[in-house]
Amino acid sequence: MSRQNVLMFLQNDADKKQKELAVRLGKQRNLLQEIEQKMQLLDNYLLQYRSQAMAAEASGILGAQALDTRNFIHQLEQVLQIQKDNVLRQQQSVAQLHAEWASARVREKGFAALAKRLEIEQHDQELRKIQKELDEWAQRRPSLK
Repeated sequence: MSRQNVLMFLQNDADKKQKELAVRLGKQRNLLQEIEQKMQLLDNYLLQYRSQAMAAEASGILGAQALDTRNFIHQLEQVLQIQKDNVLRQQQSVAQLHAEWASARVREKGFAALAKRLEIEQHDQELRKIQKELDEWAQRRPSLK
């Protein structure tokens, strides 16, 4: 296999991996956005229940109802913490995929630069060959007369 074919294969492979990682990264970012939106809804829901509980306790709610409301708020806080942990894990996953994508992109660009350099080198060799042939022809021409 020629150097050019090897470089083209490596460049195509790197490009394919970079594009696959870009798709995965997009999906992970969308998932992160969904999880963050759900976390925001839970947080708003919790704030709403807290304010309702404080208003009810201030108006003299019965003890059993107040205890039930506090327990429910505590459960919401636990769910919200689980969601926050989930968001953190997802953010880490997005950051890792972004780093992999950036690395794959650099690799693909490197192979593209090598392929371009090889193309220029081959073009220069072709020009030198043509120039050599012209020089040889020019030297023989006076003797042909």
